[in-house]
Amino acid sequence: MFRKIYSAIIIVFLATKVLYALETGNIQGKVIDGFGKPIPLANVVIVSNGIKSKNTADITGAFSISYNTGNLKLTIDKEGYVPFYIPLSLDEITDIPVGDITLWKIPPKGGLFFASNDNYIEINSAEYYSESNSKERRFYVKGSPTAIKGQGIKIIDFQTDSPLVVGKTLYSVDSKGSLGCITFYPSQKYILNEEEDTYTKIADNVGMRKLNLPAGRYFYCTGEITIRSKTGLGFFFEITS
Repeated sequence: MFRKIYSAIIIVFLATKVLYALETGNIQGKVIDGFGKPIPLANVVIVSNGIKSKNTADITGAFSISYNTGNLKLTIDKEGYVPFYIPLSLDEITDIPVGDITLWKIPPKGGLFFASNDNYIEINSAEYYSESNSKERRFYVKGSPTAIKGQGIKIIDFQTDSPLVVGKTLYSVDSKGSLGCITFYPSQKYILNEEEDTYTKIADNVGMRKLNLPAGRYFYCTGEITIRSKTGLGFFFEITS
């Protein structure tokens, strides 16, 4: 009799474990592009403890995908867009709303692009050069700036030749086309018009730069200007009111 009861308890325990293991939760969200518009039919994949679940967002960008507890990796992708990856660690079965997931459209080529309305505007490539005398070396930009309206600016930094997208320095350009100077006399001093921006990594070769600048001309220098700099490359733009 005791053996029968003990065996029944074991069977119930194992059945409970199996049922629990079969339980899944759901992660729900919506896939949008960088301009806030829905991306239909994006691929949604989640891997948890070696178990892969797949689903597809609907025509409104909404999706729901099941998961098992443990360490998870959520991937959302669509051809022509930068994939989205996020690791999760979940130890409870529940429904989890993750809100809007943004996929940024891959630009047609490498460079800097304004994210304007519902499209990208390429920022013109330009060069800087220097003029020196006994007291200073002054730096100037030559080229035509790309014009953009507004102060709250988003720039997509997309590189095809190198995964490093953070190596750019922003300078304001004065009315004479100068980025500033490095003085030699009476002491060496950097007097450059350096500005700040906010950089966020999207992928290894894609970044987002956010600016809030007054009207004027600006130059993203590839690298930094130093005492050894004479000429260099960058991206030239103008913010209009």
